Amino acid sequence: MSYYEGLPIYKSTMDPIVLLDRVAQHFPKRHKYTLGARLLDTATDCLLWVARAQRRSGRMQALDRLCGRVEELKLLVQMGKEVKAFESFQHFAQVIEQVVGVAKQAEAWRAHERRAEQSSSARSGVSPTSHRGPEPVSGSAPHQERTR
Repeated sequence: MSYYEGLPIYKSTMDPIVLLDRVAQHFPKRHKYTLGARLLDTATDCLLWVARAQRRSGRMQALDRLCGRVEELKLLVQMGKEVKAFESFQHFAQVIEQVVGVAKQAEAWRAHERRAEQSSSARSGVSPTSHRGPEPVSGSAPHQERTR
């Protein structure tokens, strides 16, 4: 078992893939190979970003990408509803419920990582503004150079 397979978000992200694979088979022909394939590709991308985010290096970037891809997946599912690609409203409701669940987990994971990142930088004495350079000398404007 891989290191990410035990994650609840991994399992939650796999669920819409399996469901979309089954539901997309019943899409009308004009949507099956375009929208259906795009839905599955985007859902698969989400799963891959979950696996990438499990690694320590580049985690915040991976979580940002994951959250973006999940939003795209929600939009595609909504579009499928609008163009009547889903065989029934129940199919749409099942898919969107699962995708929203993944979105909530991804956002919570990203928020947790942001808080952890901020607290670790606070403990190490690095302030969020320390990357800007030295503060101006008191009483002088930031754009003026001091002359002697």
